[in-house]
Order: sequence, then C-alpha cells, then structure tokens
Amino acid sequence: MSNGHHITRRQAVTAAGAVGATYLAGPAVFRALGEVAIAASDCAKLTPELTEGPYWVNTMLHRSDLRSNSHGGGHQVGVPLALTINVVDSSNGCKPLNGVAVDIWHANAHGLYSDESSQQAGGGTGGGDTIKDNWLRGYQITGKDRGIKSKPVHGQVSFKTIWPGWYTSRAIHIHVRVRKLSHQAATIAGYTRQIFFSDADNDHVLTGAAPYKTRSPQKDPTTDKNDTVLTSAAYATNVVKVRGSLKRGYAATFNIALNNTEVNAKGSLGRPALGGGGGPGGTPPPP
Repeated sequence: MSNGHHITRRQAVTAAGAVGATYLAGPAVFRALGEVAIAASDCAKLTPELTEGPYWVNTMLHRSDLRSNSHGGGHQVGVPLALTINVVDSSNGCKPLNGVAVDIWHANAHGLYSDESSQQAGGGTGGGDTIKDNWLRGYQITGKDRGIKSKPVHGQVSFKTIWPGWYTSRAIHIHVRVRKLSHQAATIAGYTRQIFFSDADNDHVLTGAAPYKTRSPQKDPTTDKNDTVLTSAAYATNVVKVRGSLKRGYAATFNIALNNTEVNAKGSLGRPALGGGGGPGGTPPPP
C-alpha cells in the first residue's frame, strides 16, 4: 500500500464530508446518526488515498468507544465527537458496502498517539512514551456492528471518540483505514484516508475547551491550507462539517465511495518504519 500522495486509479477512492447529527448530553449517550446518502456525482470523483503515516498499529481492537484503554484506565478527556463513516461501492450504483473493517486512529487532546514508544519530532506535549496504551484506536465492520447506533446500518460504522489535538507540522486530522480481511484477519485489500475539520471549528475547540486551551499556542500552528497532506483538490471531500457545541459535543459524518471491484492495494499489518516511509534513505511520511 502506498504511503505517498499518488496512487494508480485502481487504488483510487473518493470521500465526501457531510453534516452529522447532534450529540446529546449525558453519560455515554450519543444520539443515533441517520444514514447519509452519497450522490452519484460524488461517487464518480475518484481521488488518491492519503498517507497512512507512521502511527498506524494493527491493534485489532474491535470496539466503537475509543476513549479509554481496552485493558482499563487511560480515559482521554476532551470534547466528545460522534463520528459516523458511510462506505459505498461506486462500481455498484453507490450501494452500501457491507463486511469491510473501518479502522480509525488519531492523537489525543495533547497531540499524542497511543501505543508508541516515542513520537516524531513535532509531536504532542506531556511525554512521548505511550506504548502501554491503546486509547483512540479501534475498528468496526460495516453493516455488522451497530457502533453507537441502536442496530447495524448497511455500509456504516460509528464511533465515540474526542476531538483530536494538534501537533506541530500537521493540521488536526483523523486517520481512516478501510480493509477487506481474510478469515485469518489478514488484510487482502484496503486503503487509507484522513478526515480534517475546518480551521474555524478547530480554533473554536482549541480556545474554548479544556484541556486544549491549556496548551501553548492555543490554536493549531498548522492550518488546513498549510498542511502537507491535505491537498487543495482533497479539501472539498476531506474537510467535514460538524454539528453540536462545546458543551454537548459534536457529531460528524464522513462518506467514502470506493470501487470495490478495483481496490487491490495490499499492505503489511505491521508498524511502518519511522525512518523509511519514503523508501531507502527517504523522508518518513507525515504522521
């Protein structure tokens, strides 16, 4: 699987951000988010996948609530985010695609990833060794897992998480990986993308809520426009709209249309080498 910006059309996919439903206050209460249709015109817009980055770990954590460690503790404080991801097959009339694993992983409010013995230069604050943790990582199966809904939805997964924090050199983002798994849980096809939020929404969270506003600088020093991964062509499809408030939390929906008959990318489930993402002697990929 490519870690760069450009891949062949056979590995191409498209994603379209859509407005999510509202998050309702209360302990562990996320309102069920409705299924969001993807227009046929969106399905025709095939665009390259975005880099996997160095912080992918195949934790195989089959869960929808990502806010704590699977073994207990490590609860991540931050503005609640209910994230719904719809996956449809552009080669089959944009029908919901069931049976694929959708992984997400992202930094916590302090800009750190879990399950890392060290973070790359420019990483978050508060220490870099999180190797014993696995918060803010997990996957769901489309059409099989109900996630944060009352029952499974065709072509859909959903997660309870928090608004990611910033770290130097990258705009705030969430990694997404869609995989076809064999019966032995090995990846037989898949690709990766990244979800972004508008600079205005990021600034609102970072300056208005704890623990984000305790960091310096408060605002993300890397904007969407200056991000090295989010190209101008991908801005319209990868920056999602959100709905909600700092007090109640936010919800967002990210739509992915892929050509199920053509996706043939194959990649290792292992941790990418921090220093070798660009090939022998190459520059590591942005996280």
